[in-house]
Amino acid sequence: MTLPSRSTTYKGPITDTARWDNFEHRSEDIFVCTPTKCGTTWTQAICAILIFGKVDHGEKPGAISPWIDADFAPIDEYLQMVEGQSRRRYIKTHSPFDGIPYYAEYSYLVVCRDPRDMYCSMLNHRDNMKEEDLAQLVMPSGDNPFDQWLNGIFDPSSFDIQCLEGACHFVKTYWPYLDLPNVYLAHYYDIKIDLRGHIAKVATYLGVELTDPLLDEMTEAATFESMQSKGDQYVPMAGSDFWKSENGFFATGTNAQWKDKLSPDQVAAFDKKIKEFLSPEKIAWVTRS
Repeated sequence: MTLPSRSTTYKGPITDTARWDNFEHRSEDIFVCTPTKCGTTWTQAICAILIFGKVDHGEKPGAISPWIDADFAPIDEYLQMVEGQSRRRYIKTHSPFDGIPYYAEYSYLVVCRDPRDMYCSMLNHRDNMKEEDLAQLVMPSGDNPFDQWLNGIFDPSSFDIQCLEGACHFVKTYWPYLDLPNVYLAHYYDIKIDLRGHIAKVATYLGVELTDPLLDEMTEAATFESMQSKGDQYVPMAGSDFWKSENGFFATGTNAQWKDKLSPDQVAAFDKKIKEFLSPEKIAWVTRS
C-alpha cells in the first residue's frame, strides 16, 4: 500500500495547508480530522479528557488544540503554542488526507457525518457567525442554499466553500487508508447512539487505560447537553466575539435532522447527486443517520 502524503495544497478564505511546512511533529501527536460540522469540537473534548485523564482538567479543548492550517492567526503563534506543550498534543484540521502531514507515529482520529445533517448544521453555523460576509461566503447561502451546496463544484484553490462534492472528497482521501493501524474512522451516528462505547474505543486506540467509573464520568461530561451548558469552555474561539451566541454553537447535535428540514424533492436530488462522487459502499456508510 502506498502511504498517505501531502500532494495537494488546499487554500481558501480560511484554510492554507502550506502552513504545515514548518510544523515539527512528535511521535504521539493526534490529528483530529473532520469535515466541517462533523463533531470536531466533540472529538477535541473527548481527546482532552482522555489525555488529561480527568473531566475537570480546567482547559479549553479548542484553545489548546489549534487549527493550524486555518489562517486566523499568524502561523508562528500556533507553532509556538504547540511547541511549548509538554503533554501529548492533539491538533485540529478540516483538510483532506493529502493536504496534511503523515507520519506512521501519528494517530489520526477521523470523524464523518451524513452530508445531509452536515448541511443542516451548516445553516445554524452560518447564522451564528458575527462575521457575516465570511459566513455567507463559505457556508450555503443565498436564495437557494441547498442547491448551492448540492451543486457546488469543489476546487482545492477555493477550499472552505462548502459543498457536497467537497464533503465526499474528504471521505475519498481517507478511505483507502482505513487498514493502517494509526487511522481510526468513526461516524457521527455511531458516536451519538453509543457515546460511552466510542470513548472506550478511542481510549484503546490512543493507549489510554480507563476504569469503568472514570469512563462513566467522562461519558457524562462529553454529552451534547453537558457541553452545550459549558459553551465558554468548549466552543472554539470562545471569548473572541466570533459568535453571536456561544451556547448557540451547539444547535441540536441530533442524527437525521435532515428528515424534518429537507423536502422530498431535495432528498431525491441528493440521492442522485451523491452517486456522482462516491461508490455505493461509501454512500451506504456515510449516509447513516
